[in-house]
Amino acid sequence: MLAIKRGFILAVLFAALAAPGQARYLERMAIDSREFALLETTTVFQSDESPTGYYATFRYKAPEAKRVRIRGEWSFSGARLSSLHTSENVMPGDYADGMFPLQVDQNDWPAFDMELCEQTGVWIYTIALPCGVWSYRFIVDGKEGAELTDYENAFVTSDPNNPPVERSLGQQTNSQVFVPFDADKQTADFSIQLPRTDEKTGTLEILYYDPEGLNYELLDEPSVAVYLPCGYDPSREEAYKVLYASHGGGVESETSWWNKGVIGNLTDNLLADYGVEPFVIVLLNNYADSFDHANMLKNVIPLIEGRYNVRSDAEGKALCGISKGAILAKNVLIDSPDSFRYYGLFSGAYFSESEERFETGSLDNCEIYLAAGERETGLTAMYRTAEKLANAGKTDFRVFTVMGGHNWYTWRQVYVDFVLTELWK
Repeated sequence: MLAIKRGFILAVLFAALAAPGQARYLERMAIDSREFALLETTTVFQSDESPTGYYATFRYKAPEAKRVRIRGEWSFSGARLSSLHTSENVMPGDYADGMFPLQVDQNDWPAFDMELCEQTGVWIYTIALPCGVWSYRFIVDGKEGAELTDYENAFVTSDPNNPPVERSLGQQTNSQVFVPFDADKQTADFSIQLPRTDEKTGTLEILYYDPEGLNYELLDEPSVAVYLPCGYDPSREEAYKVLYASHGGGVESETSWWNKGVIGNLTDNLLADYGVEPFVIVLLNNYADSFDHANMLKNVIPLIEGRYNVRSDAEGKALCGISKGAILAKNVLIDSPDSFRYYGLFSGAYFSESEERFETGSLDNCEIYLAAGERETGLTAMYRTAEKLANAGKTDFRVFTVMGGHNWYTWRQVYVDFVLTELWK
């Protein structure tokens, strides 16, 4: 665990190339080969036998363990198998092109028993996965005879050979694995989610700070993570534009967008391959302040503007959030709309009948983007927000949907569209 000293900023630097998901990639290795059998790390490899063109083999070395399970975000459904409130899900062995993962949280992820290789002491599970990023975790031992999803007395861990970025041990319990695109067997190309293999990558800093002047009980140490684009120049004459991004409810933190959302990979690729101008991203930890947007405005933004070469005017600033983070963005729009020029509300921003409304004319200088999955209740919240905006006379906002649920599969796609169609336009 990192040492923390109150009243001081502690910065921890990560190279983007050391980001999560750096599982080994192999070209056309035979599953039944001796070389494959002796591997001890998680691998992704191309195979003509795979229905997606690729297999992922997950490995966890624990020769003394009595049982090891793997749990991942790969319970799939499809447009014809699901509706806004119902879904028929299939396991990866029944995956068909065009399907998408449809589960709200990690408790809905399917679990599988892994098989022990007596020769190496490594537990193994192989699965065909489509293109993109997939989160997973290992569950070691537990009660004898426990059901697959019963983790009582079990040790739950990320992949020690493929660890996520985290500021303290156990903050993130999932690792990520990346699967390339096979145009002959897949339709959806999510290669933009994969890490770059060149040097055009940014870096990540984690900052701790003292939330001076805020009177609430902290649930966690206040911290933010900051993505600096490739070639970031602290002395550049033109200050960088800056995006503040919030996670949602659940088991999240300032590193969730980096790990599960792979925002570093996405932004690296957007900057290198899509002509997007370099910008800085501040990843918020809203469990440090119970989603209090006053902390962001009074503490986080001054911290960032004092430490980095970023814009301080509303024109050069943007705010986006998912789920509960979208509600935070909505509250800023209501209370302090001139704090940012660009707003992205992803899968959230729900209004109850008793909630405050947008003031007519207050959003004239704001560019607003609403998005949700077509198979999530956040879709209803999005359209209710759209109605409230229209009632306040704001009609020039963008609405975007993808065929997906209330999960990172949807938000990774939404973020890319937000950057390409709305941000800094």
